[in-house]
Amino acid sequence: MTKTEQEHRSITIERVFSNCVDHVWAAWAIPEKKKAWFGEGLAEFDFREGGSERSSFVTDMGTHTNQTHYFEIKERKRIVFAYSMAVDSRIHTVSLATVLFSEHGGGTKLTYVEQLCVIPPSDGAEGREHGWKALLDGLESYLAGDIQEKA
Repeated sequence: MTKTEQEHRSITIERVFSNCVDHVWAAWAIPEKKKAWFGEGLAEFDFREGGSERSSFVTDMGTHTNQTHYFEIKERKRIVFAYSMAVDSRIHTVSLATVLFSEHGGGTKLTYVEQLCVIPPSDGAEGREHGWKALLDGLESYLAGDIQEKA
């Protein structure tokens, strides 16, 4: 029996926020707002097509590092990015992700879709799904307490 060198998986997570699309979009696009829900480990954040992001955090498993590159940003509609996750500098997942924003009954429906290549050993798609659900929980908590600035 041959051991698999990699695995390809997809995950989709949908959330509905009571906040309007502008408010939810701002939480992804404005550095201070993103850092408030994404975490203090967000070290670099260049939110533009061709821009990049870098973040890290430490657990009992080691130092986790995320490297992101933004391919498309269609304001208030879609973000397309690729990212890798590493533990102690060893990459174990590489992903293409799309975040879709749409109006939903006065609030916002956010759809997160990720296709990933898992490079063992890894926590795999389950780890990415767990991580993104936790991040989106943080986004929901942040949005509940954030006062949207009036234009």
